[in-house]
Amino acid sequence: MKTSKLTLKQGIILLALVSKTVMLSSQNKTAQYILTQYADDYQKDVALTKDVVFGIQVDTAFWHVQAKAKTGNTTASVKLIKGKPKSPTYYFKTDLETLNRIDKGEMNALTASAKAFSTDATPFDVETMRGFQPDENFVDDLFSVYFHFWTRGFPERIPFGLEYTRFTHGAQASIFYYQEGFRSAYFAIKKGQHANKDERSRRNPFPSLFVAVKGQCSMIIDGTTSLLSAGEAILIPADVSHQFYNDNDEPFEGFLFMFGEGA
Repeated sequence: MKTSKLTLKQGIILLALVSKTVMLSSQNKTAQYILTQYADDYQKDVALTKDVVFGIQVDTAFWHVQAKAKTGNTTASVKLIKGKPKSPTYYFKTDLETLNRIDKGEMNALTASAKAFSTDATPFDVETMRGFQPDENFVDDLFSVYFHFWTRGFPERIPFGLEYTRFTHGAQASIFYYQEGFRSAYFAIKKGQHANKDERSRRNPFPSLFVAVKGQCSMIIDGTTSLLSAGEAILIPADVSHQFYNDNDEPFEGFLFMFGEGA
């Protein structure tokens, strides 16, 4: 009877371990599985209007995507292939933990790439292969892939809120959408945070529209201090210094739109 009880106890422990393993494996998928899902979805994307080849590095593993837009006689085709592209191009670089977070909708790829300065390290980034020569449409093409490949479904939904942000420029932000000449984001400034405290971040060569939707913060615009409250929007012209800080318990939240040449 003693041996039987011990075996039963071992069986219960084994069952718990198996259940936990199954649960963890369902929560954290392999890179191959996740990337295949994104490739399959991209094949149906209405924004796939131009042939493109790009790489994806997850930790030390490499894949590349060959995407062909539909024509009058053919349907769109997107292939995920193991290994580096044969010709030099750009590639997305991340790790499996970040890839799983993006797959679960906890963060989008643009938010994972957000940085205040080019030297900042991010969990998701884009790099170029040696010998790659971008053409004049590179930025627009890159932003299109950045959003449409890494956002599944139709219409493409972008959740936002404090829980979806990363710390950048001294505050919290999650990116909605970028294209050449236009940037959009949700931002939040928590108590004690100071957006654009670093002087290098205070001026942009293009206009910025801040739309306040919750809370209140102090702002310093071109040296003048005042308050910005929910229900207000302010336009910061190009090359005008701007910074924001929050001394309140409640986070200050809003939307940011940057536009014009250079955005």
